[in-house]
Amino acid sequence: MIPLRFLLSAAPVLASAHDFSAPPDSSRQQNPSLVTRGEGFIRSPLNVLPNPAPPKLIRGRQNEVTIENQFTGTRYGVDIEVGTPGQKLTLILDTGSPDTWVNPTCDTANVPDDCRSFPVYDWRKSSSLNATRVTDILVYGKGNATIQYVRESVKIGGATVRNQVIGVALESHDIPLGILGLSPPIRGVNEYPYILDTMKDQKLIDSRAFSMDLRTVDSPEGALIFGGVDTGKYIGSLAKLPMLPQNQTPRGADRYYVTMSGVGLTYPDGLVERSQELEVPVFLDSGGTLSRLPRRIYQAFASSFADTQYDPSTGFYFLDCNVADLEGSIDFYFGDKVINVPFNDFIWHVQGYCVLGVLPDDDGEPVLGDTFLRAAYVVFDQDNRNLHLAQAANCGSNIIAISTGPDAVPSATGRCTAPPPRPTSGNNNLDVTAERGPTATFTGVGPTGIDIGPGPVATRVSGTGPLGINPTGQSKAYSLKIDVWKAVVGALVVGLIM
Repeated sequence: MIPLRFLLSAAPVLASAHDFSAPPDSSRQQNPSLVTRGEGFIRSPLNVLPNPAPPKLIRGRQNEVTIENQFTGTRYGVDIEVGTPGQKLTLILDTGSPDTWVNPTCDTANVPDDCRSFPVYDWRKSSSLNATRVTDILVYGKGNATIQYVRESVKIGGATVRNQVIGVALESHDIPLGILGLSPPIRGVNEYPYILDTMKDQKLIDSRAFSMDLRTVDSPEGALIFGGVDTGKYIGSLAKLPMLPQNQTPRGADRYYVTMSGVGLTYPDGLVERSQELEVPVFLDSGGTLSRLPRRIYQAFASSFADTQYDPSTGFYFLDCNVADLEGSIDFYFGDKVINVPFNDFIWHVQGYCVLGVLPDDDGEPVLGDTFLRAAYVVFDQDNRNLHLAQAANCGSNIIAISTGPDAVPSATGRCTAPPPRPTSGNNNLDVTAERGPTATFTGVGPTGIDIGPGPVATRVSGTGPLGINPTGQSKAYSLKIDVWKAVVGALVVGLIM
């Protein structure tokens, strides 16, 4: 989910509102059963979310998701426990936003039945809850959440993070699951300690770094490793790519931006086409189902396949599903490193349709979403502001801890070997500068009831509005209407644009 996140509240309000200094924790002690702490990393399974009940037909095709997509790479979830005793929850993994929050409002979710199929956090049953008076509205590319901040115990992959600041949704729209946010602070300054910050402060990991292995469409689960790298999950070396400084990103947001130097295709007959040399800033967003690239790259990809049909209402290009069975790939270049995304992983399989896994970027923030990340093994190093990329694979497991310092991420070569190369012939004839119109228009009824992820956080409004949980732990009626907040957000966004 790509949050274009800009704090819209006045600085004095923020300074007083986000006083999240944790109270003394007299119960804090070593957990003798937590073997991952001694090894310096925490491993958590990463799952393609299970099927909900069959959805009903819902308005707004581009904003929803069906059962079938849950197993074809629509969303990736992380199972955690919140509170004492721990309550099991599933959150969307999101490298496009920094906040972690729970309990979406299912009645106003884009897929309400799907939302209701997941458990919720009941703060009344937790002895470790410490509620604050601070509220925020997080506005994503799709959907929004009004949250109240609390401090709670959060257990991920066997490690307990104590007094972690998370949000409990008071009201949300168009988002069916809570979010585990792992991006840098979008404005470049932490509003409070995020999950990675607290893990490092509590010495669960040595550096604010994690690795991510989404796996392919056909694989049931991948893994998220805080503070570690698994050399059994990639081929060759990890290419170190510097994150772009905040003042060089397209819209001034601090995200996992790197420079993409080219794109291309490898066809089933071995022909390799590559674009001219490019300098496209792209950020890696696990919360985005599809990638979003400059319009002419999007058009070049679509025109490379026969018989594509363009849907003007969604921007989707529909393909013949037989293409997914062909040997071939969409290729992404980062200097000397190339990530080859097999056709089957780049194509989104949804409700019997096959959709090319890219949309045009009309917001000025190019994104490599899950359709790219399924083929890449990525290490996100916030402390050193680097991303490390390799071709994803699976040949067992060998986890190495990430240490500290400028070379904290191990330079170990992946244990996996590449398959025997097919005969290829190459050229630089993929023109991504030409304007191309669609050759055919889709006239049918496309996928309905689908969820393609909230997208990045775009705006944020902080304050101390009406609370759902008061600081003494007693329930209060929550009467603040989201449309009032939307009006406030809208006015502020207009003010920013003006």
